Amino acid sequence: MGNKKKQKVAPRPQTGVMDVVLTVVAVLYLAGLRMVARPCTHADGSVPGCRLAGTVLLGLAGVALVLVVMRLLGADTRTKRSFDLLLLVVGVLIAVLPGNVLGLCDDATMACHTVMLPFARVMGVALGLAAVACEATVDQEVPTGRKRRR
Repeated sequence: MGNKKKQKVAPRPQTGVMDVVLTVVAVLYLAGLRMVARPCTHADGSVPGCRLAGTVLLGLAGVALVLVVMRLLGADTRTKRSFDLLLLVVGVLIAVLPGNVLGLCDDATMACHTVMLPFARVMGVALGLAAVACEATVDQEVPTGRKRRR
């Protein structure tokens, strides 16, 4: 009857306030690209010049969301730091690529210039800042079973 061994359970990842902020920024970015900040549409059915930029931004939004989920599942501080640095790089790419590397439509009054470009810049900076803030708070988390050195 008596000697049942307890199985070790993997430590549950801790989620802090900055993890929630990072998740909200990534979800808002993806939702905003799908609903508000879309590439231009032409009445004659031709493909606009900003379609590639919109597709790349949507792909980067998906990558950011996957990185955030993987960061939330990681229990080790090294893992979280690695994902924070990757999210910082993705945020910089989101802010820099449209308009500089990826072309937009020729007319400055088109939706890609007035909505998509500012939205991408703001959300890229927000994602990068949230990643830096998360990286700064990783040291404050105490891993389960270890004591913090002083």
